[in-house]
Amino acid sequence: MRVVLLVTDLERGGTPLRLAATARGLRQAGVEVCVGCLGPRGPVSDDLAADGIATFACGARSAWDVSALWRLRSELRERRPDLIHATLFHANVAARLVGRTIGIPVLTSSATIEVERRRHPRIERLTAGLSRGHIVNGESLAEHARRDLGIPSERVHLVPPLVEPITNEPTEREAARREFGVPANAFVVAWIGRLDPVKRVDLAIHAVEDLADESAYLLIAGDGAERGRLKSLAEHSPVTDRIRMLGWIADPGRLLRAADVLLFPSLTEGMPNVVLQAMAHGAVVVGSAIPALQDLSGREGRLVLVDSAASADYAEALGALRSDPQRAEGLARRAQAWVREYCDPRASIEALLAVYRETLAMGA
Repeated sequence: MRVVLLVTDLERGGTPLRLAATARGLRQAGVEVCVGCLGPRGPVSDDLAADGIATFACGARSAWDVSALWRLRSELRERRPDLIHATLFHANVAARLVGRTIGIPVLTSSATIEVERRRHPRIERLTAGLSRGHIVNGESLAEHARRDLGIPSERVHLVPPLVEPITNEPTEREAARREFGVPANAFVVAWIGRLDPVKRVDLAIHAVEDLADESAYLLIAGDGAERGRLKSLAEHSPVTDRIRMLGWIADPGRLLRAADVLLFPSLTEGMPNVVLQAMAHGAVVVGSAIPALQDLSGREGRLVLVDSAASADYAEALGALRSDPQRAEGLARRAQAWVREYCDPRASIEALLAVYRETLAMGA
């Protein structure tokens, strides 16, 4: 089986990194896989190439650079995959339009529930009939696909999220904290991801300010469009000496071992990698009460969710965990047990391959 995985960009962030993990898993399962993006080459392109996985980039100069469609068409005609599996709005639409013109079946995917770009769901709804199925990795995304994108239930496929197993020996917490320059007895709050407005990293900074706990440190790991603004915000914060802007970290496990809490106040998400990784590493997650995190929290309450956009409310949630270590330990244990059972990489790849086979069996 030859499959092209297509995404909007291959910058470092949740969806491209998950796509890279999927590509590696598919290759191990015997699939001839190639990963492409609509934008220019990114760091994840280089990571994949170093692993011997073929990549291509269509070099789009903007979100609506239609010349990228012609380059995509050329790449697909040359590679002749059996199937195109696209992820994210622009890649979904491009794959549907180009795949239909050259006769290659298309599967699409949602990785987030967009609330800030309302035209995207409308355009997805208009083009959804050009794909043979739509893959999601959580119940809230499945409902979004049915309700907002107009995709019939029988064409929505739920595939469990792929989280690469933790293979390295865990770093001892005290050693991890020394690495990041925080005291052994500090209350360490971490944020990890792409620095984008929708992630609301400024809320994390203000929450640590509002916590009024001189032992509280905030470690921010990531890169992106908001880096300059957030760096300035951190430098002018009254707790600037307890904020670390770490840039991109290839192995988030080291930071998660140093942290007491992952603070994740995003406005919207799909099934965030870093939350799953935090759960797997035994870090407590405090996040916004959005559908994706409600899914991960479950009825038993594996996460602490804050239904507010006020930093003081996040600070209150952090303070409650700080003052009740037994509760924090119980949350961490429940989350870790659940995620290690649910996020089995082999099961995820097998479920994905089953969707691929079903799609190809549909014929022309």
